[in-house]
Amino acid sequence: MILNFILRNIRRIRRIYFVGKKINWKLFFSLYSRNGEYVVLSPSIFHGFVQNSLEIDILLAAILCKNEKTFSIVRGKNFKKIKQKKIFYSPSALFNYQNKLNYAEEVAKMVLIMEKNGNQVFYSHDEILFWENKTHMHKMFDKLSINTPETIIFSNMEDFENSTLEFPCLLKEEHSHASLGLHKLNNKEDGMKIISSENFKSKNDNIIIQRLLNIKKDLRVIFVGNEIVLNYWRINPSKEWKPTSTSHGSGVDFIFFPDKWKDHITKTFLKLKLTTGAFDIAWQNDDLDTEPYFLEVSPSYQPNPPIDVSEKKYNYGEYKKKFMFKNSWDYNYIEILYSIKSKYIELCIEKKKNYLKTRNYIM
Repeated sequence: MILNFILRNIRRIRRIYFVGKKINWKLFFSLYSRNGEYVVLSPSIFHGFVQNSLEIDILLAAILCKNEKTFSIVRGKNFKKIKQKKIFYSPSALFNYQNKLNYAEEVAKMVLIMEKNGNQVFYSHDEILFWENKTHMHKMFDKLSINTPETIIFSNMEDFENSTLEFPCLLKEEHSHASLGLHKLNNKEDGMKIISSENFKSKNDNIIIQRLLNIKKDLRVIFVGNEIVLNYWRINPSKEWKPTSTSHGSGVDFIFFPDKWKDHITKTFLKLKLTTGAFDIAWQNDDLDTEPYFLEVSPSYQPNPPIDVSEKKYNYGEYKKKFMFKNSWDYNYIEILYSIKSKYIELCIEKKKNYLKTRNYIM
């Protein structure tokens, strides 16, 4: 346990080192200014290090340097003092300074206050509402007629208990990410046991039930603007149902993409008016001739770098955990993150107005 703790922290330091190598330090010190046009909002150096958000904050500063933009780094608690700036931040529960149970709502409130102070914020309030807020996400899917598995949102336990549901199905916690907060229910008793727990009730205002698709894989598609910048399949090797997250041992295919659905997927993403985002998409019975189901979307995401481990003795999830000196996941993660964030920031800086007009035209 102690060894794992040491290795985790060494890997965090390595990622920060890899990010630091991206910075032109001469430019950094010439562009850094309290009166700079841009702000990188950082929740906390110490907690950011522990929670793996510090490397992204530094990465944002590195990309602003590359674009020769004047900027400052402001501690998150001072967000109310920022006025008439353009602000970049990495969504995190660390911005929940009031320690409210609904951390996603607190982040959205913070962004709204900054926008009311005359700032342009990336991610905007409308965009951040999709972050780890599955109730809002599914309501928007319904509003925009986005094809998603049948989803029912109950506002209380009694409505769930008295409902008629088809089992098995999925219970999705409102504020969660990756495979966390995703439960397969084989019967109503399974659901009652979970939702009646104090842990669930303290974190969820609603109960989200979704029809379970018969799938062994799903497709992650990451957009910046109308460009697909990364895509990969996550493939469940087990006969039993489990989330397709690589942490559960799923295989990963970075090569194949269902081109016949590219325009449909792109137009669906543009409906959401997100500057960047990651879709999770699946096909019933894994049949690519049927219409795709959009499972989830998030404006903030962790990209998996495209590494082929098919000839290795370990799967992709195991590769992510390995401490390696060459071709490590940490190095490749920073590389792909830098590439994607660069495109995102450059779009926000140079093309946002024209891009918004294009999206509205497509709508």
